[in-house]
Amino acid sequence: MVHRAGRLVTRRPAVRILYYHSVSDAPIRSSVSPPTFERQMEHLTRSGYRPLALSEAVRRLATRAPLPERPVVITLDDGFQDNYEHAFPILTRLGLPATIFLTAAYIGTDRLPTLTRSDFVPRPLSWEQVREMHAHGIEFGSHSLTHAMLAQIPLEQARRETRESKRVIEEKLGVPVAFFCYPRGDYNQAVKRMVLEEGYEAACTTWPGANSGRTDLFALRRTYVGRRDNPSEFAKKVMGGHDLLQRGLYIWQRVRRR
Repeated sequence: MVHRAGRLVTRRPAVRILYYHSVSDAPIRSSVSPPTFERQMEHLTRSGYRPLALSEAVRRLATRAPLPERPVVITLDDGFQDNYEHAFPILTRLGLPATIFLTAAYIGTDRLPTLTRSDFVPRPLSWEQVREMHAHGIEFGSHSLTHAMLAQIPLEQARRETRESKRVIEEKLGVPVAFFCYPRGDYNQAVKRMVLEEGYEAACTTWPGANSGRTDLFALRRTYVGRRDNPSEFAKKVMGGHDLLQRGLYIWQRVRRR
């Protein structure tokens, strides 16, 4: 019943943005194993979904241009090295576009301390890997400088996180960085306005759901995919069947943090 209700919510033309983190067998809840990721990507191509680059999706939303049937965007957060080792070959083989949001200060180092647990610290991408993926069509956006929760720190510090991360990625890639992703989905109106002022064209949240021409481009909704999503659950999520459940869980988690 809830799954059917979720599908009714997203019946009008809308873009669903999926978000991943680690594509590996890492012992974290947000990881997805390489074979599972491959099956999920094959499901999208086999089931009639139309994968769009985030830039194309935002362009269509901003201009209210017609959307293709079953549009979907693939994003990955933080900049795990396994995105290059495991996700990139799968995306390339299937010809799928994707956007990776980089926590810029950690790229090219030996630690990616973006997780809440402290006993497992993954390795980040190198800038050489970022440039290679970019040369093959992968888009890159900013996930801040150090993964700070922007609504919890002074606004000027938050501005440095958004401004400097954009500058660093643009310097390394030689292209404008148009998209931002709020670390842990933490933002408020002041942060959202600041991201706009720093020259970004759109920003992604962790609020569940799909995006239509009415969606705030600086509060784009996304659908989380993690290690517990079996093939049936993944199919339901992409169809919108878990939107209401995920919104309830999201609200509960936000209240719990306070």
